Amino acid sequence: MDSTKVRTVGLRIGEVFTSDKPVIVDTVLNSPCMGVCVFLPGTDMGGMVHFAMPTAPAQVDKKSQLNYGDRAIETLVQTLQILTGKPATSFSAKIVGGAKNSNSRSTKLGDDNINIAKKLLAQFKIRIIGEDVGGESDRQVLFHVSGGRLQVAPLEKATAVTMTSPVMVSAPAERKPAAQDDRKRKVLIVDDSKTIRDLLVRVLSEDSQLEIIGTAINPIEAQEMLKTLKPDVITLDIHMPEMTGVEWLEKLLPRMAIPVVMITSLQLQDGNEVFKALELGAVDYIQKPVLSEIKEMAPIIREKVKSASFAKVKVARRRTTLAVSDIPLGTMDQGTLIAIGASTGGTEALKDVLTRLPKDIPPIVIVQHIPAVFSKAFADRLNLICPFEVLEAKDGDEVKPGRVLIAAGGTQMAIEKSQNGGYVVRVNDDAPMNRHKPSVDYLFNSVAQVVGGKSIGVILTGMGADGAQGLLKMKEMGSRTLGQDEESCVVYGMPRSAFLVGAVEEVYPLDDMAQAIAKKWPKKKSVA
Repeated sequence: MDSTKVRTVGLRIGEVFTSDKPVIVDTVLNSPCMGVCVFLPGTDMGGMVHFAMPTAPAQVDKKSQLNYGDRAIETLVQTLQILTGKPATSFSAKIVGGAKNSNSRSTKLGDDNINIAKKLLAQFKIRIIGEDVGGESDRQVLFHVSGGRLQVAPLEKATAVTMTSPVMVSAPAERKPAAQDDRKRKVLIVDDSKTIRDLLVRVLSEDSQLEIIGTAINPIEAQEMLKTLKPDVITLDIHMPEMTGVEWLEKLLPRMAIPVVMITSLQLQDGNEVFKALELGAVDYIQKPVLSEIKEMAPIIREKVKSASFAKVKVARRRTTLAVSDIPLGTMDQGTLIAIGASTGGTEALKDVLTRLPKDIPPIVIVQHIPAVFSKAFADRLNLICPFEVLEAKDGDEVKPGRVLIAAGGTQMAIEKSQNGGYVVRVNDDAPMNRHKPSVDYLFNSVAQVVGGKSIGVILTGMGADGAQGLLKMKEMGSRTLGQDEESCVVYGMPRSAFLVGAVEEVYPLDDMAQAIAKKWPKKKSVA
């Protein structure tokens, strides 16, 4: 939905708003205030209340009663029942707020407001399907009455975040990234090579936030160690005697959802094993370090392992069968170029998105942070399971409908106009951007400059900030821009960075991203 064409209504503290039209409710929740959003799925009907305190005293005047959660929520639900003609059990809810601050009374008040919201909704038998509660920051909120989409931006005391492209609430408040967490991350190393074990211990121990709590020569020994050790992350060799790392991973993750980084020699024949490990739920993979490259490799290894220790393990959502597209043929605009960027967790995220798209896709270009030896194997793998052509990009390849071009590892890829009026990719050996080659920003910058508003930019799961500035340039040039939500990301780094600079217009769970890409977008004036 284009929010510029939908009426926005401001909601103040102690107010209830309901509507049967696609209105956007805008409010700021200062700690410990609470917002409760209730809507009827599949309709334009819903409403929101903004209250400050949990329960009203015995004597409260009518003008002030909506400042209290018990009175306000009851009023909201009863009003919606009259508006919709439906019982309360038909509604769904999302809740937001209840933040804490340095005032001890406010800290308890925030918890009380959260509890009363959950208690009242439970009494009405209204299911809560999304929440962003607690924490320490104030929040700016947009509630889309039609469809029940809730968007939230934290308003920190030191650095206010504008609401140009808020984040959709679909999960509890964001966890702190590694840089903001003082607790050491515990690492278990599993590798049959003593040389590699010692080298990894040496490399990882140089980071003060990492603690090596054990090393194992094989999965059997590692399994015994897990009876007493509680690692935050495991580095796991692929090739080991008796049981391979992938075989153990398949047994481990359904029982213990521990982030795992696969260690590989990065030979082409390892490709299938690496991709299988990622399908099973491994977070990332790194090249086995050698002494001649240790200076260059060490920072990357430390960053990957530390980032993985905070990642979400997505075992439950892995599928043994591929999704079938329910997007009708002829739905997608063939004149729109789609540019996608991803990193950690991206190989599986890209597979999920692409396999949900129909055969007649518009041109798609992708940067996935991936080593050179694996980019072709990755493209070939997708080509086998997608109903359209997926290729590792070569310089001069035509960008056309029915084709996906994936940037080759170790190169940069950009879009350029061709002599026939279309587009081609330029693959070159330019320097890394944001330490990445290929870089999402490098691709997005070219799309913004060359294609402008006839494009859609998508940022998926990954660590770091690559793609944020490029996506912002695409948005400024008239492109539509989408970001993956925190809950469905393996690592909520790149999408978060893009949101914080105002680059993301709309945020979706991974399962909804293909539909979001394919939907009919209202025309938006391009400045290209």
